[in-house]
Amino acid sequence: MYKVLLADDERIILEGISNVIDWQSLDTELVATARNGIEAYEKIAEHHPHIVISDIKMPGMDGLELAGKVRADFPDIQFIVLSGFSEFEYARCAMQHGVKNYLLKPCNEADIIETVTDAVKNIKQKEQQRQQFEEMQPKQPAAETWQPCRDYSPVINEVVDIIYTHFSDKHLSLKWVAGQMLYMNADYLGKLFKQETNERFSVYLTKVRIEEAIKQIGQTEDVRVADLAERTGFGDNPQYFSQVFKKYTGVTPTEYRKAI
Repeated sequence: MYKVLLADDERIILEGISNVIDWQSLDTELVATARNGIEAYEKIAEHHPHIVISDIKMPGMDGLELAGKVRADFPDIQFIVLSGFSEFEYARCAMQHGVKNYLLKPCNEADIIETVTDAVKNIKQKEQQRQQFEEMQPKQPAAETWQPCRDYSPVINEVVDIIYTHFSDKHLSLKWVAGQMLYMNADYLGKLFKQETNERFSVYLTKVRIEEAIKQIGQTEDVRVADLAERTGFGDNPQYFSQVFKKYTGVTPTEYRKAI
């Protein structure tokens, strides 16, 4: 069962949606309701729902601010916006915070069921993708010993964990992480990553790959440059790998191996 939290400052709408939907038939359960954004966030932190349905305009903390805070602190939550027609453009702004769906007021039972069903589908798809990705790219246990200490927000911690776990995949990119793993706007995630780490995603990823290459050179005798390139996410392009390695270390992989 996937947990749902509903937030709306209008009691009639809050009670109406709560009571009219057969949550169990959607593989969900309504675990909490809230009448304002502050209360909603407190209950989100308490119940850790999978799905949040929130009105855009609420006292204390509006739905857009709530969506941004939830995305930063609980990146896996599917956020659904409730919006009046005149607020539609405002609702669109929430998309950068990972909002995938919106419900236009007044909404009927069929609209709600369709939107919640879509959110559940997204959650299941994300779970399946993560499982498949883990099976295709097994974790590198050694990486845990050389990850830098960090104090980032939960969403950026998750991005960093993905980098350290899957740096050997040549297809790993900010766009892929944002769209397929976190369901966020890539530009927004990139700005957030740069703001917290002081580096672009691509630069951070490259540094991790070069650090791993250095570690493997020190641990493995006569490792081929082509194999190093493959193992560290540069694919079948050892020449490019050597160029990047020299850019960061001042020497080629072959020169580095001879020097140690």
